[in-house]
Amino acid sequence: MSQIRATIAVSFTVFLIILITTAGCINSAGPAQSGDTSTQRSITDSSGRMVSIPLTITKTICASGGTCPRYLTYMEAAGTLVAVEDGERLNLTTGDSRAYVWANPSFASLPITGSSRGVSINLEQLMTLAPQVIFTMGTTANLSSDGLSSQDTMQAKTGIPVISIGSGSFQDDESRAELYASWRLMGTILHREERAEELITYTDATIADLVNRTKDIPASQQRSAYIGGLSHGGAHGFMSTQSEYMPFIWNNVKNAAAGSGIQNADFSKEGLIYADPDVIFIDAGTLGVTTEIGGFEEIKSPVFTGMKAVRNGDVYATLPYTGRSTNLETQLVDAYYVGKIMYPDRFADIDPKVKADEIYTMFVGVPVFDKLNANCDNLAFSKVPLK
Repeated sequence: MSQIRATIAVSFTVFLIILITTAGCINSAGPAQSGDTSTQRSITDSSGRMVSIPLTITKTICASGGTCPRYLTYMEAAGTLVAVEDGERLNLTTGDSRAYVWANPSFASLPITGSSRGVSINLEQLMTLAPQVIFTMGTTANLSSDGLSSQDTMQAKTGIPVISIGSGSFQDDESRAELYASWRLMGTILHREERAEELITYTDATIADLVNRTKDIPASQQRSAYIGGLSHGGAHGFMSTQSEYMPFIWNNVKNAAAGSGIQNADFSKEGLIYADPDVIFIDAGTLGVTTEIGGFEEIKSPVFTGMKAVRNGDVYATLPYTGRSTNLETQLVDAYYVGKIMYPDRFADIDPKVKADEIYTMFVGVPVFDKLNANCDNLAFSKVPLK
């Protein structure tokens, strides 16, 4: 009897092993029938959406604005783009003020997929190009009446993962934190985590260097300046300025337009004459003005001849850094030039043009100061002719 019980026990054990093994095979076959999850991973984008993406990404498309291809260039991943929006190609006839475009002449051979300025991206063409992911810019998922975001809608229509990336900026601590979070997110998506950290470390060190050079200058000894001709949504005349101009803030320069609340708008001529700053800077992007007088001509007006900066010849040109949103690397480049002009003793070790190409090489991979300056009639980082 005991032998029979032993035989039954062994048979039951074998049956259980077979059952468990078979069940395991059935369970592992289930997901394979609905897609191989071993080639996918999940990320949370800047708008808080959970998105499933391929493990390895070699083909991308940007569906909103110059910030996206710029950041891909920063991540050393511009080569993943299979198409670009209208306006991202380098125009050798008219030139370009964007370092990332000069760094990517290959954009000229890529298909065009619409524009961020009023021309919707062609979804049918996009699907034909078969990118693995689509990047859009923004931190908010705007919901439609059906509860779907524009990203969700695009993703549903194309079957391609759509990822929102926050723009961020250098404007304040919160904006810089958003910027770094976006770089880290792109680094994670593209397996360029080390590159993201390298860029963040370099940027922090660069801004800290700027701030530390002048942070001990008493308010009573800080010099004043005005920045005119600032580009925003295109070229503008001399009175276009910012009340919170980062190259002034980093260098402890008193902004003649500070407190006016003006961001990307015109300052009054009376206000500028009354402020009478020590130095005037003019954004060389004003060369592109077509609907008003450019800043390099307007500064010669008799209205301004009594200002001390004009009398002393202390009027200088900076590179334009606003083109398809903010070109962050040129913002840093301009800051070193501003510091050199305002406090030459504090920047005695800095050649602004050499520093510029160091920064450009870090951000976009190539030194492009001379090309950007040639696009500005070689007026950048020099005195503005007043006669």
